[in-house]
Amino acid sequence: MKSVGARQLVNSKPTFLADAMLGSVARKLRIFGFDTLYIKHIHDDEILKIAIEDNRAILTCDKELFKRIVKAGVHGVLLKCSDDSEDIVHILSKYEITSISFSTRNSRCSVCNGLLLKKKRNNIKRHIPPNVMKSHREFFKCANCSKIYWDGSHLARIRSLSRNIDTKIKKMSEKKLL
Repeated sequence: MKSVGARQLVNSKPTFLADAMLGSVARKLRIFGFDTLYIKHIHDDEILKIAIEDNRAILTCDKELFKRIVKAGVHGVLLKCSDDSEDIVHILSKYEITSISFSTRNSRCSVCNGLLLKKKRNNIKRHIPPNVMKSHREFFKCANCSKIYWDGSHLARIRSLSRNIDTKIKKMSEKKLL
């Protein structure tokens, strides 16, 4: 991966820190498997400190914060904050990610960013409504907050969003090659 900004990201997959205005983007990045911190009430100085300590790219719509990010030599992406999918395409293109796909096995907890662990039905049945237990086979539990996930009707929307973002990323990559 090419260097983006002053420092090279260590991980093969970038890690992010989304500012207070980007909760929805942070949740979607987590669903797509990106390690994304989101702390609602935090001062800009603390955002910079965490990003430096954890080698995270800061995602923001705040032009003043972005100026501080650049001045500090921290990775950052200034977003328009008008459309989540456009913002995600912009973020991924900055890190030369040319394709994404959705898989429950690679997702992170949309609430706390924890890793999701596949669980057997018998191990979680007391935490799941009976109708869900009857109609679903695959379950995941957050290793951090213990939230339980299953393949519900919302996955069709997530898969559609993933395809939409993937198509936009590919088109953007093709334009860069021309």
